[in-house]
Amino acid sequence: MAQSRTRSAVTPHGDVEYEVVTCASCGEEVIPADAVPVGVGVETYTCDGIPFCRETHERPRETHALCAYCAEATLGYTDSPDGVEDRLDELAAETSAVGLGLWLGVVGGVALSVGLLLVQLLVGIV
Repeated sequence: MAQSRTRSAVTPHGDVEYEVVTCASCGEEVIPADAVPVGVGVETYTCDGIPFCRETHERPRETHALCAYCAEATLGYTDSPDGVEDRLDELAAETSAVGLGLWLGVVGGVALSVGLLLVQLLVGIV
């Protein structure tokens, strides 16, 4: 994200320090939790540190921060949830741990049976 800076304020209870980032559009300072990160440009890179991944990936060339007002005006971004988290919460509330465990057990049993059948067919043919 954009470069953050530490600001301080004098209060009746003592000095307070907090982090702020500057909106790339209007210049307003907002706390990082309220800022909307925006990637600008694309660059490609190759995974060098991971031995099993030699693919080329893409990432933003620069990352800036926008305040909520500029993000909504420029990108149409709103902080309202898209509904995925709500649906997951409903599923977790409706499904009991026993039901979920039973479902996972059936799926695991079917996968194990299919795997054993494939091994038996391969060993029986050779």
